[in-house]
Amino acid sequence: MTADPTIDPAAIRELALSTAVEAKGALSSLGGDYMSSQAARTAAKDLGMKGWPFYFGGRVGVLGPVSPEVVHAVVGFFPLDLAMQSWATARDPKQSPPLDRVVDRYRDVQRLWADEFLTAFPEDEAHELADMLREIATTSETGLSPLAAAWGAMPEPAPARHRVVHWSMVMREQRGGLHIAAVQMAGLDPLEAIVTGPLGEAGAKFFRWPAPYPHPDDATLLFREQAEEITDELASRGYRGLSRAQAERLLTLLARAAELAVGGGGLATTLAERETRDAAAQA
Repeated sequence: MTADPTIDPAAIRELALSTAVEAKGALSSLGGDYMSSQAARTAAKDLGMKGWPFYFGGRVGVLGPVSPEVVHAVVGFFPLDLAMQSWATARDPKQSPPLDRVVDRYRDVQRLWADEFLTAFPEDEAHELADMLREIATTSETGLSPLAAAWGAMPEPAPARHRVVHWSMVMREQRGGLHIAAVQMAGLDPLEAIVTGPLGEAGAKFFRWPAPYPHPDDATLLFREQAEEITDELASRGYRGLSRAQAERLLTLLARAAELAVGGGGLATTLAERETRDAAAQA
């Protein structure tokens, strides 16, 4: 979005940065919780696939039959072996359906999730939010986020709640691509970024990184903080065309939608449920 040239550039930057920071949690939930939802598990089972091949095939399959190295590069925070093995399975006609069918089913999961968890979100507000997200997403530079570019080029669904999830996911992918670059700029490798982040070692285990894991020290924690700040700064460019009233309205609508979607999955919830099951099994 183009910033208003009559407004002080410092004020534009400050507003855009604060908006990006406040929006990221809701966008992560609305654009990503479906990935770990029951609907996703059911879809994978219906296709005769395991979870990771369905995830990689559905999320990255939008790029087409690219090489495993490309898949690993665009997802960023997964071990090379997991990315390559999952992609090989997703591409194997003896083990998985055609890739376009996997992508279509992955899109269905987004819509099923929206129908279940955003049903109470008023349709007019959903369209308003989706319009704002689409404007930001389609006028932002996606050179560092090939998945965002590919998903943004997919046909837009018509129902309002489906549109919210679609454009939230595109913006989540935009931030994800920027975060990969920011982590590298801050001097961290992917595993260090995970264990120093909010998911910690539980996240590393979930992403199938082999132990032992690096112990966060003051330096890596500082680098992780810097990576988040760089990501926020890069992501904020997309919000520079918003007036203060528009930014406040965007954040209000995002907060309402995210509140309705609580319980819709999410990686933190998945990890907590897994920890509870493991504790019960050991009792």
